Amino acid sequence: MVITVADGIASMYLELISVDGNMSDEMASLGLMLCSLSTRELQKLRNEVALNQWLHQNIDAVVSMYGDRFDLHTLQSQPIDEPIKSQNEKLNWWKKLTLRKSSSVSSRLHHVAIHFSSVTVKRTKELRALTGWRYYFSLFLELSDVMMPFIKTLVSKVSDAISFFLVCLIGRSLGLIYTGIRQSLRWK
Repeated sequence: MVITVADGIASMYLELISVDGNMSDEMASLGLMLCSLSTRELQKLRNEVALNQWLHQNIDAVVSMYGDRFDLHTLQSQPIDEPIKSQNEKLNWWKKLTLRKSSSVSSRLHHVAIHFSSVTVKRTKELRALTGWRYYFSLFLELSDVMMPFIKTLVSKVSDAISFFLVCLIGRSLGLIYTGIRQSLRWK
């Protein structure tokens, strides 16, 4: 939801400052600056947000359905801790040892952070209701869960066979070379 709201605000802002509109000229004449990003940078940011939203809807959501979980993102207000500089710099070294004040103080300023949490819930009905690309991706996830142990075992056995063959082949070659060198030194 936050991504959708941000995309809407970015769309309106881009329409306001577009080449066709005169809003940017009016803001410049008043000395106001809404955003320090250029139009190209805003378009790139908007496209990146749209790509991340598409990836989340088509891949991450299917993976979470297959894993029977909901990924929840909440906004939480957290205080900003500011280090105390002016008081500690003015005190002498012996006063610093005796006072032992904390190195940071909590201010009245707060910032909003995105908090992630995952909730386990049965989502088989949603998984069965998938259609199109999302359905095929869920089938691929299921197939990979079934086939991955077999593929790992197969790769392990093949690599063991190749290493055994190479060790035997190289070992025999080195043995023959060593024997040839030893025999050639005896004959002289």
